[in-house]
Amino acid sequence: MKKIFVSVGEISGDNYASELAKHLKEYELIGITGPKMRAVGVKPVANLEDISVVGLTEALSKYKKIKEVFKQSVQALKSGVDLLIVVDFPGFNIKLLKEAKKLGIKTVYFISPQVWAWGSGRVKEIVENTDLLISILPFEEEIYKPYVSDKFKFAYVGHPLLDIIKIYENEDSFKQKLNIPKNKRIIGLLAGSRESEVNAILPILIETARLLTKTFDDLHFVIPATVNMVDRVLEKVDFNLPITVIASNLSDKDLPKFENPSYEVIKNAVFSIITSGTATLEAAIIGNPFIIVYKVSPITYFIGKKLVKINYLGLPNIIAGNEIVPELLQNRCNPLDIANKTLEFLTDKNLHETQKRNLEMVRKSLGEKGAIERASNLIRILLEKGQV
Repeated sequence: MKKIFVSVGEISGDNYASELAKHLKEYELIGITGPKMRAVGVKPVANLEDISVVGLTEALSKYKKIKEVFKQSVQALKSGVDLLIVVDFPGFNIKLLKEAKKLGIKTVYFISPQVWAWGSGRVKEIVENTDLLISILPFEEEIYKPYVSDKFKFAYVGHPLLDIIKIYENEDSFKQKLNIPKNKRIIGLLAGSRESEVNAILPILIETARLLTKTFDDLHFVIPATVNMVDRVLEKVDFNLPITVIASNLSDKDLPKFENPSYEVIKNAVFSIITSGTATLEAAIIGNPFIIVYKVSPITYFIGKKLVKINYLGLPNIIAGNEIVPELLQNRCNPLDIANKTLEFLTDKNLHETQKRNLEMVRKSLGEKGAIERASNLIRILLEKGQV
């Protein structure tokens, strides 16, 4: 049985890679895994929870652990691996690609880093160390097209979220399971999947909820905690407010559980406040209105502003080429500004409906369903025939 090493560094990568693993069951899969990958049988060499960080200053605190995980990963590659698949997370994964290349191992980059936003100098390193790049965003083809050769292949397969997003509850059943009165309106609070995000942003969202309850008495806030952050979320929530925390089926906590808690919240909320990341694109596909918030350390923000070459942070806005979803970043990511923007959407039906129409256009631009199946077929061909 051929062996594949899969490397992810974030919860969103775990989501995509676990779906890929379901389509590659004829191979032995090992790697840096998240909870969903482990649940479908990918054998962990290390866990993504040990290396998942955002920002430059935040990475320093985990430097020693990241270095240790990298060493373990290289050792696993040397022990006999036929293919390396890396998912986004460029700071770590590009280095791993280089090690695989030295060992003569075939390499796949599934989901390109955001080189169109920053780090365009990485394109050369990616091309030199990747046999096949599988893209999920339509505009990336123009970036990589000039580099395609016998040694580097590019394929756009469409976005996996079109297949991954599945919702099982309606508003009534969701409220019933959470014991939320029918007359209450749900507001989703999504604080991110990384420890640094939950630490920085969740307290702001809790204070936002406190402000909104002073204006509206019919709101109930629901927080979908990612499986790796449940304890951290529970530490920060003020349960004197009308707030419910839910978790995934993979959590061992005594909380209401759903297969994909964030999807259920976004779908059944009248409005959501979402930390920038994959969740914003998930929300765009689901189609209910939301705003994007984000905050990092001042040093990370200062350096990021110098490096980033795009006008927007949220993927729906980048794809639309316009700020169809308001972005409240850094200094604007504060309880008062967030509460005021939420109030606008709760009181202005036109604002609500305009965003829904714009989100539908974003969803249509992401291609057709079947991205994971197309990606797995390409990987299979590369592994069995040596080229695509």
